Amino acid sequence: MRRVAVVLVLIVVAGVLAVATGVAPSTMAVQAAPVASLRADFNNDGADDLAIGVPFEFVGPIQDAGAVNVLYGSADGLTGTGSQLFTMDSPGVPGTADPQDNFGHGLATADFDHDGFADLAIGVPGEDIGMIASAGAVIALYGSASGLTTTGAQLLAQAGGATEPNDAFGVRLAAGDFNHDGFADLAGGIPSEDVDGVEDAGAVSVLPGSADGLTRVGGRLFTQVAGTAEAGDEFGRALAAGDFNHDGFADLSVGASLEDVGSAEDAGAVSVLYGSSGGLSRAGGQLFTQVGGTVETRDRFGGALAAGDFDQDGFADLAAGALSEAVGNTLNAGAVSALYGSSGGLSRAGGQLFTQVGGAVEADDAFGAALAAADFDDDGFADLAAGAPGEDVGSGPRAGAVSALFGTSAGLTRVGGQLFSQVGSAPETNDAFAATLAAADFDQDGFADLAAGAPFEAVGNTLDAGAVSALYGSSGGLSRAGGQLFTQNSPGVGGGAEALDNFGFALAAGIPGP
Repeated sequence: MRRVAVVLVLIVVAGVLAVATGVAPSTMAVQAAPVASLRADFNNDGADDLAIGVPFEFVGPIQDAGAVNVLYGSADGLTGTGSQLFTMDSPGVPGTADPQDNFGHGLATADFDHDGFADLAIGVPGEDIGMIASAGAVIALYGSASGLTTTGAQLLAQAGGATEPNDAFGVRLAAGDFNHDGFADLAGGIPSEDVDGVEDAGAVSVLPGSADGLTRVGGRLFTQVAGTAEAGDEFGRALAAGDFNHDGFADLSVGASLEDVGSAEDAGAVSVLYGSSGGLSRAGGQLFTQVGGTVETRDRFGGALAAGDFDQDGFADLAAGALSEAVGNTLNAGAVSALYGSSGGLSRAGGQLFTQVGGAVEADDAFGAALAAADFDDDGFADLAAGAPGEDVGSGPRAGAVSALFGTSAGLTRVGGQLFSQVGSAPETNDAFAATLAAADFDQDGFADLAAGAPFEAVGNTLDAGAVSALYGSSGGLSRAGGQLFTQNSPGVGGGAEALDNFGFALAAGIPGP
């Protein structure tokens, strides 16, 4: 795959870190009161684990072939002990490492074969399928008592549509049991998919789960719901699963952050497809533009998504980031909208708009560029972490920060909101801390915890090697106490920090309900 096609998300555009555009973990808590709904436990030992994408890792001399590190949870939290490193050249992984494969660009965890062990789907958007260049693929690795294993590993191309050059299937991934058969299914975003000659309109391909794992049999392809497929919409750039109508079937929200709304170019929109016994369906599909604020040019609403039950009413709710939202005259400050679930699905009724919590609203903060939902204080209400990777911290421009908003019976609130800069290391210029987020219970104490990527962190003198911080939950919410920082130079972590690896570019830790 042409490197430029992928690293567009790494470039600063008009002062906003475009790494934030649509980079959001796709598997967050749904109806998050029980921490069991956050399971990402590859070895089923009770502590959740973390997958970390390093899509620009060199494999030997092979440029940007990509890698995935796996850190395992324990009573003391995440640890490098027993960690794993996977590439396309790892024994048992199907395929071979090729330049610009970008293995690890997208990640999702879920139990695809319903054996009690969480599994891992890894996006390889630059993978060639036969002679079709950069069509993209997904690698599935399955869990076991000893953790992830390459036994039974699969390489799966797009399902439900034609495999075409530069589709980049696997850029974004999300998992949920859309047909409620006990097997988690996988949705893969294809924002570069052409639809009936409309360039980069975007699509989502769904691979069902089964006793044998993921399968293309019965796979389907969806284009934009309740709206017209238009050039450059990039439908599928962000994904999140949740049971928004509480009918037992997981539903799927899909961001099209470059959707034009009337004359407002790149204002952004979010579509919702609902689950059924036959899987996801366009029937009853919905389209939402920004909630709680004015639709404006280049807001990029829907660039990040996360689902959780913020008001504990049994219906999953949706948070949608608009990272380029202007707040007053403050350009690209960013905002997050909340839409609430109901028996009729998501609704604009009671919708909310939040700007940065715990800190000043500033230009180019890109608040809402990454989102994760989970119950950090174990009070039964899902809470929301929102990244602002462009936040200046002290004298460090674009060091990055993450805000936490807490759930209540009335929904999300700014009351008690928290703001954190990087944990375990000094904030530095261009770290882009909180460009990626994922939540799960890494230390098995009943409080959800948060992993936050800083993909441009320098490790020693090694530029843009990347790092991941862990903040742990408590009765008071997230805390810096016991916080950790991991790089590829941390004890036990495989790979070795190298320039431009971008360790932490993608994260996956939680699996959805419904």
